Amino acid sequence: MKFGTFHLFQRPPGWSDSDVFAAELDQIEAAEALGFDGVWLAEHHFQWYGIGTDLMQIGAWVAARTERVRIGTAIVTLPFHDPLRLAEQAATLDIMSGGRLDVGVGRGYQATEFAGFGVPMDESRARFEECVEILVRAWTEESFSYDGQFTQVQDVSVLPKPLQKPHPPIYVASWMTPETIRYAAERGYPIISPAGLAADQIKTNYQLYRESLELAGRSGNADLPALVHVYVDDNDERAKEIGVDYSRRYGASLTTLGSPSKGGRLPVGYATYDGFEKGAHMRETRQELMLFGSPDTVARRVEWLHDELGVNYVLCWMNMGGLEPERVQHSMGLFAREVMPRFRAVGSTL
Repeated sequence: MKFGTFHLFQRPPGWSDSDVFAAELDQIEAAEALGFDGVWLAEHHFQWYGIGTDLMQIGAWVAARTERVRIGTAIVTLPFHDPLRLAEQAATLDIMSGGRLDVGVGRGYQATEFAGFGVPMDESRARFEECVEILVRAWTEESFSYDGQFTQVQDVSVLPKPLQKPHPPIYVASWMTPETIRYAAERGYPIISPAGLAADQIKTNYQLYRESLELAGRSGNADLPALVHVYVDDNDERAKEIGVDYSRRYGASLTTLGSPSKGGRLPVGYATYDGFEKGAHMRETRQELMLFGSPDTVARRVEWLHDELGVNYVLCWMNMGGLEPERVQHSMGLFAREVMPRFRAVGSTL
């Protein structure tokens, strides 16, 4: 199994922007030192829900301060980006990091962000798919032309080319939209399961992903990151109390700031987000996918994730809801020293 850390760059009440970056970047350096496989960075805009607005810039800092850990985006919101500029920036980061970039992509879901950029939400899927196609062609072809709905280019050469060949691994964020899961599987892209999915939904998504891989004639041996809230403490009950408290704080911010609906109306292509504003997704998740407890308790939950759901890459959200940096660092250390080693020999076949 593999283990990574997730970084939202959320600014809770009482924190400054610089406080957020200092804490997140300290934790990224700790992840490198503790042996985590990857650090995954989240893009958001216009609200304190997440202030990590430029993942290529943040990734460059990570590349300069680390030597081993892979640098993932979870995710780059493609409808907000010019595909050619993003192709250049990501290729540059891949070179600067020595070929450590993992490109997680998605179509976005927060209405405030789409409104801020003036992008209609009902165009998100078309923009997303067009951008992925252009990225791959820009990275792999000497020159190309493209006549799309949103981007038109004629005989353009995009440089530099990424260090990883044919291009950095692409991951696709999948909430529970079948179209997105099929899209990823047909192209051989692994899916990222976000926080908020119930266990049964993850199993359903993985089953559809496997079936779609088989129909496309592709291999099922892939890392499939699943994002879960994690808090480890020496005392089992204290860990659960603290973990639940800060998970609820995060859940409140998501329900308040992260809704895809406008006045209660969901945009085209977002029907699976029904009930989002009522927090149903977080209530279900608390019962199943919160890894709070002593190292032994958390290890049992990791084993359950692997054996029952098929998760082979645990993406640990260690600082949800503004959890104090000292507690985050202590939790990361316990998880790395006392939980991760138990699973390093476990296979990763889907």
